[in-house]
Amino acid sequence: MKTIAQFAIRRRWWIIAGWIAFIILTQALTGALGGASYKDTFSLPHTETDKVIHLLDNSGQSEQNGLSGQVVLKAKSGTLDSAPAGLDQALAGLCADKLDVVGTTSPWQSVTCANGKAQPAAGQPTLLSQDKSIAITNVTWKSAKYDQKLFDGVYDRLVKLRSDTLQVEFTGDAFQGQGQKQQGVPPFLLGFIAALVVLGIVFRTFGATALPLASAIAALTSGLGLIGMLTHVMDVSNVTPQLSELMVIGVGVDYALFIVTRHRRNLRRGMSVQDSITSAIDTSGRAVLFAGTTVCIAMLGLTALGVSFFYGMAIGTAVAVSLTMVASLTLLPALLSFLGLKVLPRKQRRAVRAGQFEDAHTVGFWARWSDLVAKRSVALGLVGAIAIITLAIPFLSMRMGHADQGNDPGNTTTRKGYDLIAQGFGPGYNSTLTLVVDGPQAHALAAKVADALKTTEHVNPNSVFLPPKGLTPELSLVSFKSSTSPQDSKTTDLVHSLRSDVLPPLYKGTGDHVYVFGQTAIYVDFSHVLASKMVLFMGAVVGLSFLLLMIAFRSVVIPLTAALMNLLAAGASFGVVVAIFQWGWLSDALGAGKGGPIEAWAPVLFFAIIFGLSMDYQVFLVSRMHEEWVHTRDNRRAVRVGQAETGGIITAAALIMIMVFFGFVLDPNRVVKLLGIGLASAVFLDAFILRTVLVPSLMHLLGRANWFFPKWLDKVTPRVSVEPPDEVIEPERTPVGV
Repeated sequence: MKTIAQFAIRRRWWIIAGWIAFIILTQALTGALGGASYKDTFSLPHTETDKVIHLLDNSGQSEQNGLSGQVVLKAKSGTLDSAPAGLDQALAGLCADKLDVVGTTSPWQSVTCANGKAQPAAGQPTLLSQDKSIAITNVTWKSAKYDQKLFDGVYDRLVKLRSDTLQVEFTGDAFQGQGQKQQGVPPFLLGFIAALVVLGIVFRTFGATALPLASAIAALTSGLGLIGMLTHVMDVSNVTPQLSELMVIGVGVDYALFIVTRHRRNLRRGMSVQDSITSAIDTSGRAVLFAGTTVCIAMLGLTALGVSFFYGMAIGTAVAVSLTMVASLTLLPALLSFLGLKVLPRKQRRAVRAGQFEDAHTVGFWARWSDLVAKRSVALGLVGAIAIITLAIPFLSMRMGHADQGNDPGNTTTRKGYDLIAQGFGPGYNSTLTLVVDGPQAHALAAKVADALKTTEHVNPNSVFLPPKGLTPELSLVSFKSSTSPQDSKTTDLVHSLRSDVLPPLYKGTGDHVYVFGQTAIYVDFSHVLASKMVLFMGAVVGLSFLLLMIAFRSVVIPLTAALMNLLAAGASFGVVVAIFQWGWLSDALGAGKGGPIEAWAPVLFFAIIFGLSMDYQVFLVSRMHEEWVHTRDNRRAVRVGQAETGGIITAAALIMIMVFFGFVLDPNRVVKLLGIGLASAVFLDAFILRTVLVPSLMHLLGRANWFFPKWLDKVTPRVSVEPPDEVIEPERTPVGV
């Protein structure tokens, strides 16, 4: 690490020029490729959804798997006895607009798109409400990939149908997020502003405040460029840019904060500028390297789930975090060398120039707090544990699924469309369910299935629709709607009941089979896949992080403690999310809609991010403790000194990250709010309860056992230390807190 730091100082102009060139190159290459092309794709191996997708593909009916959206029409006065003026022409025109529309179905006319031309046919009268005031037009796309440009294209053309007599709204999966664009300050910019304020308070000098932000900006702009290129190699989720912004701003500022703080402390203790930077990179820089690696391990662990939705997201975010580490270890020391003593406030600069250096011991609030934790470790640890466990209780009742658009803000077109459908057809009409009948007797079996559906609990009997012709001689569809909303637990129970009880007796012993398909069933399978692999995923992330910390700190107790604390932090933050977004506590005040299931992907993504960030704080805290332990072999002193010297920086870094994450609450999208609140609460609990109370209390109680490492394991474990082996720590002349 010393070599890297010294090279960055000697070749600082080359380092800065290299980063500028790298940023320009990544952005230019992405632009040359036509910009980023984000797409959401789902691959759910060994599920009924996966079987149906392959069945449709092999039968030449892949368009049946395409995404769909609903255009809802409401007469502001009178009824819709006939198609509103311009509707049929507008729907037919979609076929020629290269928007990948397969077809549309309205009460008055159905249109099939073939070679850019519209082929009209009879409509589906059941898409008109009984009072004839509300009508639904279904629009289906060729692909199941989420391509915002295609959906926006359809929206832009059909929204023109709005008039003084006709209300037109858009809902369904394809139009999710339509009209929910962020107003005012974007969350990532709000994060930068918050970081600027907190860094200004902590550092009290412009140079030291600006450098962490400069490092994060360099990593973010180059990282987004690389992710943009990655979208042309593999499918990368639409969520990836926001997630990368959130992670890079958070960890980037944090990493730079730790390095700059160590550098400033070195200067105040009498080191030269160059030696101080080198020492900061060789100590805090090593902690940054280990902490960033744990974040990357946690994010890449998402690929172990076997769900394609996470692949591009995990790799893209890991790339961005890796660049953040590189920027902290190269660009930051180069910039620090230009500042010299200006990294310190004016009063401290004068003191250093006058030779008035600070002692090695720490004084102030955190020194006093570390003394208190040492003296009252049992009582404080018990209070902290009770608080965390209490917050984690709601997690035990978490229900995974997919919140429907009835949770969208009331002024959005998706919510208005959802409410109109529920008003005119019942809440279950917003569900999307289809039975795919396969086999030699598919058409005859489809008729039997349709009859059985009409008497099945939680099925709307008036919604069962059997097309007059099958897709192929051995493939037929039966569409229907539930009587309950898509997010209702009864709808999930209906899918399970159809698969296990209702349908099997109809085809058992024959060469036929009936599959439950559609977006509602897909999310049921998605939840099942993630739940079934959650233990494997958590085991992989925790196991790899355990090995990394064990090698770094030469201890088996420290990584066990870290794993336990991180699991507690995850459970408590999940509890907060469940209380707000599932139970509905404070949901109205936060604009999160009514209570509903937690998005199926949220727990695994949360765990990856939370575990990675928790490891960050654990590494920074324990690395300073271990540094002291190596030189004194006094556990009580090591824990006190480590907490006293890192507590203020950890909490300052946490405040920045909390503000960054909480800024996403301003986004109108429920999923983004869920991410923001969940991550902000996790960081708060981690920094202000776990690292401030629970971890040091537990380490005081364990004593020398913290550093237990069997001799046989020491012989076979590679030696990679967070602290430089030749670092000499000046003995503390007075007790911490004096």
